[in-house]
Amino acid sequence: MKNSQLIIILKTFSKPELRAFGRFVSSPYFNTSEATTKLFGELIKFYPDFSAPGLTKELLFAEVYGKRKYSNLLFNKLVSNLIKLSLEYLTVSNNPLKQYSLLRGLRKKQLGSLFRHTFSKTEKELEHENLNEGDTVYQMLINMENANFNLDTDNYLGFEVSGMRHMELNTLYFLERAAANYIEKTNVAITDETAKNKIIKNLDSAINFEELYVQVSTSNLYHKKRLMHYLSMILLRKTRNETFYRQIKESVFDTALWNVDIINLAYIYLLDFITYKVKSGDDSYLYERHSVYKKIEHDSFASGNVKIIYTFFRNFILSGINTGDFRWSKYVLDKYIDVIEGKGNTGIKYYFEALISFHSEDFESALSSINKLDLKTISMDKFGLFIDIRFLKFKIYFELNYIEESLAMIDSFEHFLKKDTKINRSVKPSYAGFVKYYKKLIRCKIKEEYSDAALIPEKIQKEKVNEKKWLIKKAKEMLGTNDEGNS
Repeated sequence: MKNSQLIIILKTFSKPELRAFGRFVSSPYFNTSEATTKLFGELIKFYPDFSAPGLTKELLFAEVYGKRKYSNLLFNKLVSNLIKLSLEYLTVSNNPLKQYSLLRGLRKKQLGSLFRHTFSKTEKELEHENLNEGDTVYQMLINMENANFNLDTDNYLGFEVSGMRHMELNTLYFLERAAANYIEKTNVAITDETAKNKIIKNLDSAINFEELYVQVSTSNLYHKKRLMHYLSMILLRKTRNETFYRQIKESVFDTALWNVDIINLAYIYLLDFITYKVKSGDDSYLYERHSVYKKIEHDSFASGNVKIIYTFFRNFILSGINTGDFRWSKYVLDKYIDVIEGKGNTGIKYYFEALISFHSEDFESALSSINKLDLKTISMDKFGLFIDIRFLKFKIYFELNYIEESLAMIDSFEHFLKKDTKINRSVKPSYAGFVKYYKKLIRCKIKEEYSDAALIPEKIQKEKVNEKKWLIKKAKEMLGTNDEGNS
């Protein structure tokens, strides 16, 4: 019973949802079985864990039917009723098309006055400049019902206007989908053969998006702002013109977004362009990225509309570190760590505590935290984390002047690089490059001879090397300290 489908469903309900479901079960419109209602009343006594000893079929059956002889068939029927009711409840309580269904019903019943009032109210609620994905389909359905209502009532002018709006919304939806797939076209690792079969490739060569943008920008279209918004995304990825970046950012930063459960597509385009600029050597975009991440966190995750995922959690913390905003990194860690660890990643907080402490130059605390981490308690992909931990430990040992520990770990890591087959071939040379220059710095410390360190900043630029900036910084610091000692 404890692992039944019904218990699994009920465990996901919050207290308010459980109360609402209770009213749903008690409603004769949805349920006419008094025994099913009684069983639900008994089951919720075991909420939220559903793990107490009394949670057995036989005891629950006795609470519902008294002294009646236990029947597994009858009990399973009641359970089946509750499962069906729970699924019906989820359908009703998560229906995003309620207003559309109401308008459709009012139109079919020819309740014209109520239809006009409801449509007017709904249209105002569906702010036409709203930038949330998914809302366009809803607006298309609402507008289609209005067009049908105008046709039913012989309002041909109204039908024509509704038809024009509907065409705009169809075009808008097309551009939404084109934008959603356009960025994926170049970012997803697919074979050339597969790429030939992607429709977006044909659209890209057949449609003059630049000319369409000009035409829309000089028009008086009702959904002009939204049409330009999605065209700007496509053109940003296509041209890398910063003007489009600014336009997209202004749109999502200045337009209030509705409560949604996905990350707005515009943010993906902003982050994609920022990555392009950072890789091109423009570190000022690290701060741009930080502002975008803060906006995403505020609008999506802090509101509770979207559940935090590890990728964003990690990137938020790293963004704070990269911009010196350690307060933000700590805020993210404290706010979301329970969710991240609740997914089977117990102890992952120690890695991020160590990371923040290291960049705050509290190296002893960094070492203390990283040593508490046990990869066996983490369910996520451990390989990438293992590599990250290695490099963080290398840097901590160096800062603390732990020479023997550094040498032992670098030797172990070299053997690992030679034997392991999981490491992507494209990154292995950069790992080997780190080992090469890290060993040079360690030797300089041991010998107190810094000629090799003097050559590192220039040589390292010509090679693939992981943690390049840190190695250059340490080499220069070493030279600076030596110069001071010789002055």
